[in-house]
Amino acid sequence: MSIEPPTTTKDIRAAIAKIPRVSLACLPTPLQEAKQLSKALGGPRIFVKRDDLTGVAFGGNKTRNLEFRLAAARASAADTIVMELDQQSNSARQTVGCCNRLGKKTILILEGSEPECIQGNLLVDHLLGAEVRFASSRSEQRRMSREAVAKERAAGRAPCLLNDIPMFDEGSAIAYLECACEIVEALEAQGLVPDCIYMSSSGKGQAGLILAQQLLAGFQVRGITATSEFDIPPRGAEIANRAARTLGLDVSVSPVQIINDDSFVGEKYGIPSEAGNDAVRLFARTEGIVLDPVYTGKAAAGMIEHIRRGDFGSKDIVVFVHTGGTPAIFAYNHLWLECQIEKKGGKTP
Repeated sequence: MSIEPPTTTKDIRAAIAKIPRVSLACLPTPLQEAKQLSKALGGPRIFVKRDDLTGVAFGGNKTRNLEFRLAAARASAADTIVMELDQQSNSARQTVGCCNRLGKKTILILEGSEPECIQGNLLVDHLLGAEVRFASSRSEQRRMSREAVAKERAAGRAPCLLNDIPMFDEGSAIAYLECACEIVEALEAQGLVPDCIYMSSSGKGQAGLILAQQLLAGFQVRGITATSEFDIPPRGAEIANRAARTLGLDVSVSPVQIINDDSFVGEKYGIPSEAGNDAVRLFARTEGIVLDPVYTGKAAAGMIEHIRRGDFGSKDIVVFVHTGGTPAIFAYNHLWLECQIEKKGGKTP
């Protein structure tokens, strides 16, 4: 029997409870009011959903997703996880950490040549013990991942290319439907309701927030993307609808319902932007919360601009979902060393 909206967080949790998962994340994550940030912006009440504190290998949003992704891999009896990702991938880091907890081997096929200085997420990948391989292009990455799967099978192991399982996208949507429930419940305990929820998203996680919006009603969802690769509204709607069917939820999402701002990508994906870097500094210097310059910094820049242009009143409740990515700041160390650079005559240390 499907659940007809509007519904309650209890109903949604009951539907999610029927989906296979493994326990990996520290949930619920904290929801903290950012009073100094609100004061600095002269805007609404801002709350930060601390999904950077999910608990595995520096935390982040992927640990939530992996509870469902790795449950699907476990059901197939996989003992080796192969992933195609970027060099500074937060997903790679968290996947290796979670696989370690489940006793699974991890092979990472990362796009690009091996850097001279191994820093940030890539450094953590090595620390965690992943087999790290580099591919010169997306097509080479796909070839290498298939080759890795074939070699593992030939060696008598049971590999799984995690990128290709149906739950890869759906798991993100289901995870962030549950995250939205946590947000609503935490605010409800204070007699509050959210007016708008912000999240860095290329469609998958935002799909879950949109499902929550449709099922619970009463708040807006704004995604800020860090990439120009996807047409996000139709992508997000398709993922949301697949997840709804999996959960047995009687709700449908159309692309026009998905608000995702692509004006904060900057030069291109993976390249920090001035606005994003300023947002990273502002969060750090008002709240002691460290964002990253690739994803959450750019998402925060979007939220900050929207607040400054007057999108919200002083009593509105705005929630920023911190999806993690903290280790990436070390791969861009020169961005945060203004004083030291000035002393060295403008040279990057």
